[in-house]
Amino acid sequence: MQGIAGTDVAKEASDIILTDDNFTSIVKAVMWGRNVYDSIAKFLQFQLTVNCVAVIVAFLGACAIKVSFRVLRLLYGRPNE
Repeated sequence: MQGIAGTDVAKEASDIILTDDNFTSIVKAVMWGRNVYDSIAKFLQFQLTVNCVAVIVAFLGACAIKVSFRVLRLLYGRPNE
């Protein structure tokens, strides 16, 4: 609600500045913000799931074929530890 009637200080302190005082603009801005938040949450959940499964599969695969864990260290880029 910072459109035409908002002060300069309030505009500088805000994250989003609406160019008009129309209520539909406020509703669209809120919907857009919620969509961005939901998209980020879904992406993080996907990444965590994929990475956890990859680590578990690599560990179980190394245990199943009885290969030294040096192969896993090479796979994840830490060969000297």
